[in-house]
Amino acid sequence: MPVSPVAPWFKRSLLSLALCLTAGLLVLALYGAYLSTSLALPKSEDHKPLLVYGAPFLLKPDLHIGESRLIERLIRLGYHPVSSDIRAPGEYRTSDHAIDIYLHDQPDAHIEASAIRLALEQERVARITLIEQAEDVFPVHLEPQLISGVRGESRQVREWLPLASIPRQVIETVLTVEDRRFYEHHGIDPIAVARAIWANVVKGGLTQGGSTITQQLAKNLFYSPQRTFTRKLKESVAALVLEAKYRKDDILESYLNEIYLGQAGSISIYGIGEAARRYFGKSVRDLTIAETALIAGMVKGPNTYSPVKSPSQAIQRRNVVLSQLRERGTLSDEQWITAIKTPLRVSLPLDSLADAPYFVDYLLRQSEEDMGATLPEGAKVYTTLDPVLQQIGDDVLKSGLAKLEAAYPALKRPDHPLQGALLVLDPKTGGILAMVGGRNYRVSQFNRAVQAKRQPGSLFKPLVYLAAFEAGREAGAQAVTPASLVADEPITFDSGSGPWSPQNYDLQFRGTVTVRTALEQSLNVPAVRIAQSVGIKGISRTARELGIRSPLAEDLSMALGSSVVSLLEMTSAFGALSQGGLVVSPTAIRSVLAENGDPLWHSTPEQRQAVSPEAAYLATSLMKGVVERGTAAKARTMGLRGFVAGKTGTTDGYRDAWFVGYTPDLVIGVWVGFDDEQALGLTGSQAALPLWTAFARRVIPSNSPDFAVPPGVVTREIDPTTGQLATSQCPERIAEVFIEEAAPTVYCEVHGEGFWERLRHSFGM
Repeated sequence: MPVSPVAPWFKRSLLSLALCLTAGLLVLALYGAYLSTSLALPKSEDHKPLLVYGAPFLLKPDLHIGESRLIERLIRLGYHPVSSDIRAPGEYRTSDHAIDIYLHDQPDAHIEASAIRLALEQERVARITLIEQAEDVFPVHLEPQLISGVRGESRQVREWLPLASIPRQVIETVLTVEDRRFYEHHGIDPIAVARAIWANVVKGGLTQGGSTITQQLAKNLFYSPQRTFTRKLKESVAALVLEAKYRKDDILESYLNEIYLGQAGSISIYGIGEAARRYFGKSVRDLTIAETALIAGMVKGPNTYSPVKSPSQAIQRRNVVLSQLRERGTLSDEQWITAIKTPLRVSLPLDSLADAPYFVDYLLRQSEEDMGATLPEGAKVYTTLDPVLQQIGDDVLKSGLAKLEAAYPALKRPDHPLQGALLVLDPKTGGILAMVGGRNYRVSQFNRAVQAKRQPGSLFKPLVYLAAFEAGREAGAQAVTPASLVADEPITFDSGSGPWSPQNYDLQFRGTVTVRTALEQSLNVPAVRIAQSVGIKGISRTARELGIRSPLAEDLSMALGSSVVSLLEMTSAFGALSQGGLVVSPTAIRSVLAENGDPLWHSTPEQRQAVSPEAAYLATSLMKGVVERGTAAKARTMGLRGFVAGKTGTTDGYRDAWFVGYTPDLVIGVWVGFDDEQALGLTGSQAALPLWTAFARRVIPSNSPDFAVPPGVVTREIDPTTGQLATSQCPERIAEVFIEEAAPTVYCEVHGEGFWERLRHSFGM
């Protein structure tokens, strides 16, 4: 039977197919040749993250153990309690009368490990001694806590472990789950691919992958996570190249150190060693088989099987891994039963990195401005942050905004959520102790503590009165004092664009009031009257001296906070008042060290006397009255204690709510509002003050001191209805503070001439 000739079109098709295959193979070969010269595995010394640390914590006499959260601080730093004598760094022991701590060494500060004893009296530190020498020692600091790591554009901390230091149990568990034939294939495992295809066909979906560890490493290091055929092909070629260039152990070491294993707040966790420390608070060498299985199981879906976000799914995945180990004979039945019955315990809540992403963003920008260059890889940045205050601030802001939304349902807007910011400064050093720039950094990286410029409203009024006090130092009898009388009555000003008639928020007028009453009750008309008498330039100059750099209005509306400013500017300005008018520029960084410990940069915050101590004290005294009797008085009913000065802020249209308050040692600022500047419908007392008080109650010590009275300030008894010196005939007498040169000399002319008072004064009685 004759053979049918092959159709010409078929020959041409075969030829075209062969040419295409040849061309494809040639392209892949050329791509592989290119990769062989460009691909390189990371080394332990490559791209070390920039490490960011908090501030050291000073242990000092009179420190309250509970209020300072000392035990929490120890746990955060990896210390653990013991019941016997402390014998090694990292141990501590508590009793009714003492706390013994074996301090870690601090190589960068050249401090060796040492055992100390905190003798206690009524929960306060009475004495600090070295245990071995029985000698008093001071100062003593707990070492700084690691806050974050920065590598490129991401937040991460990596602890590179040589393969030889990783226990065999950990290696075998990962290989069992991810690539059982790792030491047998050459980058691509045909058997695993066939097994995955069969499983997917049987189960009717994409349920199993066939990528080897080498392919996974190539994808993680060199390619995007997007699932496409082209990417898969490139990944396979790269895996073959890596296998040809490197030993199996080198590839496995890189994989175990580069694999992504979830999040600790805003910080990405990479590598087996870092995962062991972040999730279980221990070295990889100390992991149990149940903990090892959980970490190995997370490789498939780091956030899906996170023990923090999804504990039940994490346990299910862990048990799948344990079952695979049992099937392979790695675990006995008894070990398997014990492991799957082991409850999940993670140490992330206390042993995690301090979640301060807004703060880290700010310090990176500040470092570039101060140093004139970006921070080098591997450097260590020692900051001013207090991780405990930061955690409290983050918790308070989130819970406080949620409570406001629950109390006022109109505030809950899914498209534009209610926002806020919280800032804490040490007014003596300018150090930023806590910075929360929003309720969720992952959703919005916009830092409302620094980048947002909003109208402060009545929060600005203390600066108006401060400028008046400062100007009055030379005015003598004409000076504005806390007892000066101001008319709270209807008035119209020429604003330059037409007549302007300021109103109080309740649309009521109170007649003649003292300056103290005007600020305590946040009255608008008296503030504008005082601003008119002092002059806009004088107020603007005072604000500039206090560190406010934002443009300010050039009309009387400035007195009511019409100019936009940042929370950082206002908080820092109030901090200067707590220090007698001494401005210390806010800073996030204490020092920067190179990877080898050499100093690169040290912070020297700018200090200057912005206003006189006398004027600053008068402003502080008025704001103490705000908290005691004025618009912030409900802070006391919410549990606020101690000596505190502060001021609420509410803007026109109720778009912004503020409260900034301070003690001699701490200044705290809170802002609440919407990013799109929609109306809150709430005052600063209603929206910002509750958050501020919730935070202050937890951080202001019970023995916080009162503000020191400077030498040039005197106290006099006055009649509040006249502002003059009180006599025995006055029905009401109150103590008021004055700059000595501006103190009243005239006795009350309404209730009596003060004959006996003048006589006593003449004889020094």
